[in-house]
Parts: sequence; structure tokens; C-alpha cells
Amino acid sequence: MASKSASLRKAQVPLSCHFCNEQAVQWKCEECDVFMCTSCKEKIHQRLKSAQDHEIVSISDISKENFSQRDVASEVISSVFNTYTTAVPVINSLSCSGDEDVYFTCNKLQERSRLVKGRMLKSSIRTLETLEKKIFDIAVNKDGETFFNEIGYKEVCILTHAGEIKTVVDTSPMIPLSLHVNKDNELIVGLREHGPPFPTTDFSIRQVMIFGKDYKRKVSLETDTKGKKMFSYPARVKTDSKNVLYVSDWFNVDLSSGRVVAVEANGRQKFTYYGNQTCKTFCPYGIAITPSDNIILSDKNSNALHVLNTKGELLGLHFIDKEYEIKRPLSLCIDNEGYLLIGNAAIQDKKDSHANIYVTKIIEHFMSTR
Repeated sequence: MASKSASLRKAQVPLSCHFCNEQAVQWKCEECDVFMCTSCKEKIHQRLKSAQDHEIVSISDISKENFSQRDVASEVISSVFNTYTTAVPVINSLSCSGDEDVYFTCNKLQERSRLVKGRMLKSSIRTLETLEKKIFDIAVNKDGETFFNEIGYKEVCILTHAGEIKTVVDTSPMIPLSLHVNKDNELIVGLREHGPPFPTTDFSIRQVMIFGKDYKRKVSLETDTKGKKMFSYPARVKTDSKNVLYVSDWFNVDLSSGRVVAVEANGRQKFTYYGNQTCKTFCPYGIAITPSDNIILSDKNSNALHVLNTKGELLGLHFIDKEYEIKRPLSLCIDNEGYLLIGNAAIQDKKDSHANIYVTKIIEHFMSTR
């Protein structure tokens, strides 16, 4: 078990443009509450019809302490409570149920793909159930039943406690991607049209759909309030205590770039997060929501965890390979006791290598409730 650091190290990170996320901030729109560079101010913001009468101020007129620099914690987890070695090379999806049960999937070329339900003991995971199917994502409801979508099929199924598989939603002609069950026990599904997933075009249909408890379509999210498409490839989705959706949106097949889109159930987009300039590339793979509605993202490319608040501001950025030797973090979930579970991918060039599930303690600052 790694020892807890004596103090919380902090790094000063300059705020970047909310549109391009690359250039330094030079302007702020008071009405939109958006910071932007000069280029995006002229090419994006000023071309919006709704923004013609907005008040735009120079950052030189605002105290730098308010926005040009933000304290970003360099630690997100304080210790690794336990490490479990699995029998699979990669853990693509990870969910918790109760204090000890975990559900995870392995989906990798030239490997036996499967869904595993296991129980975490002191030093190992005891396999309770295995379903050999190539699964894209899973979600566990309040009763501990598992939703899953099999790659190549257009149905969302549920695995009952009795071991039965039942189809609950047929998404035809769309292909289901991400799965999630919100606090109201509603099923949320990311969707895309049939055909190659990338590159996206003007004709691509990418949606996130909310199904009621009766599995009937309740809400469909595709464009923002201005008609702009919100998603490229909604691969993972989670919700907070107010049912705001946080979507891990991928841009390409090799997962070298992506973003997080935060959107309310009424279609109002709250923010988009493209990563931090400290990381060369950013593609969020896993998402976990803390009791205080902070958003934790796994960044496989940089071996890092990002923590955002509900405004999309970066609170913490932790390179977990340096202190805890956790590499290639993928899937995330938080158990009933507040531990963050991290499922990773084993090193590709090593034979017979196995993925781990790390049970980690989150720093109290990110876990405390409002």
C-alpha cells in the first residue's frame, strides 16, 4: 500500500481558450461566461447571431487571480488500498454492485472476450459468473442486474440473477455504444448510425438516448439548443446527482483524441472539456462521479486522472504511473465505500500479461459532499 502524501502539491496552470483549448485566453464574454483567444473570438463567437449584443471584456481588465491561473491539485488519489490481478489482458468496462461485487469486460482482438462478475476477497477476485460475448459496454442497475450490448448487434440486453438473457431495448437501425443507469434507474444509451464509425460527416447520426423504467424512449439528445451536433462517438456516459450527463466522446479509432461533453437532460450543453495542455494528447476512456459531483476521467495516453467540477474547471491532474505505477488506466467506478476502482490494460508487448483492478483512496477534497 502506498503511503499518503504529507501535503497536497499544487501546480499553477494557465487557463486556455474554451473553444480551441490551445491558445491563451485574451477575452471573456460576460453573457456566455466563456473565455477565449482572439482568433476564436473573431471566427467563432462573433459569428453567432445570438452573441451580437454580448458584452466582451479584455482579461487585462479582470483580476488575474480570478481566472488566468487556477490551482490544480497534482494528486487525485492518496493511496492504493489493494491491487487485484485478473485473468484478462484488458478491462474495458468496470462497474460495482454492493461492497464486494465487481463486473468487468474484456474486449480485445485475438483474445477470448467476456463479461465477468466477481467478488473481491482479501487477495484475489473470485469469479462468480462468466459470459463469453464480445461486449462494448455494461451498466448495473439497483438490483444488481447487468445491462450489456454485444458488438455487431442492435439490442441492449440484461443478464438477470437467474442467469437469463433478455432483450430490453432494440435500437435498430442505430448501433448501441455506451450504457449507464442513472439515479432514477433509467437506462441511458449512446448510439451511432450503421456503417464505419470514423470519420464523422454531416450525415452522421450520433445520439444519447434516455429510456424510462419501462424501456420506452423518453429523451433523445443529438444537437444543442443552437442545432449544432454535440457528439462524435459517445463511447461512455455517466450522470451526477442532478442527472446531468457526462459523455466521453471519441474522435478517432486509435483513441488519440477526444473530449468530455456535459449536457443536461433538456439538451442544454454545460461545457466541453478537451484536456489540459500538460498532456500531449487526451482521450477520456472511463468516467466516475464522486458523491460531491466531481467528475473523474481516466486518460490512458498520459497515464493520468483528471478531476473536473460541474462547471468543467480542472481541479486535479494526477500522473498515476509515477507514484503508483498504474499504467494505461481505462475503466473507472466508485464503490459503496467511496473507493475509486481503476481497471487498466496490460502492456501490449508482454506475453501472458494480465490487467489489474486497483482499489484506490480518493483525496478527501474531491470526495466531500456539499
